[in-house]
Amino acid sequence: MIKKSTKAIFKEENNERIEDLIGGIPLSVGEIMTTKEDGVSKRWKVIDKKVDYINQGEDQLVEVIYTFELE
Repeated sequence: MIKKSTKAIFKEENNERIEDLIGGIPLSVGEIMTTKEDGVSKRWKVIDKKVDYINQGEDQLVEVIYTFELE
């Protein structure tokens, strides 16, 4: 069974936060994602994508980590 986890690192000025993205999002480096929180929209650019794959026989673990910066 494939078990996938997705994390996002959001870099904004001198602040960095990490969030789990449940279900994942298929993005590539250079793509833009728009978020909306408390009525405020922000445009985030994917500046890095890292995929780790671990084969454990019947289980395969996939971890995707996106790094975003404000556009």
